[in-house]
Amino acid sequence: AHMLSPDEYGNVSEESWDKHLNSFIKKTLMPEFQRKKIDHLLANDPKRSAARLRTRINRIVDRHQPTNPAVEFDETMTGREFELYCRDVLHEAGWHAALTPGSGDQGADIIAEKDGRRVVVQCKFYNGTVGNKAVQEAYAAAAFQDAPYAVVVTNSVYTKSAHQLAHKNGVLLMHHTDLERLDLIVTSGAGSL
Repeated sequence: AHMLSPDEYGNVSEESWDKHLNSFIKKTLMPEFQRKKIDHLLANDPKRSAARLRTRINRIVDRHQPTNPAVEFDETMTGREFELYCRDVLHEAGWHAALTPGSGDQGADIIAEKDGRRVVVQCKFYNGTVGNKAVQEAYAAAAFQDAPYAVVVTNSVYTKSAHQLAHKNGVLLMHHTDLERLDLIVTSGAGSL
């Protein structure tokens, strides 16, 4: 992917990737074909065979490229837009996620469920640091919603005391860029009350 990134003018050149791919075929694949005594398959038309290898490799690489997320983070969004963004990221990651009405939720912004796991998410879109109050709200909301997992997600950073309180109470502190991997983190046992 970094070999296909645009230059300062926005132009994408495949020259670096093609050079790298040709080197890989020549230095890695061909010796392996010779070792396995199957290089005769390429002998009839080596240029055509190399072109076919490049095409097949490019197809494999394309299949494993991460897709661009449908939802995009924006530094100018409001707190409610950040909650919608977090909900949409969770949807893309396969969670059933719903925003709470806002009043009477006891601090929960999103209730998410996946594979029998129920998670309460407290969203904090801040310019400054996120402190203990967010951890307390997430902890209380998880208890109120009968959810075994409490998460605070932000675009910012957490105070040291927030980290300490979260650790003591089993609340998971996350940056929004890690939200798509919530199921892996929860499966590991993090964020469990």
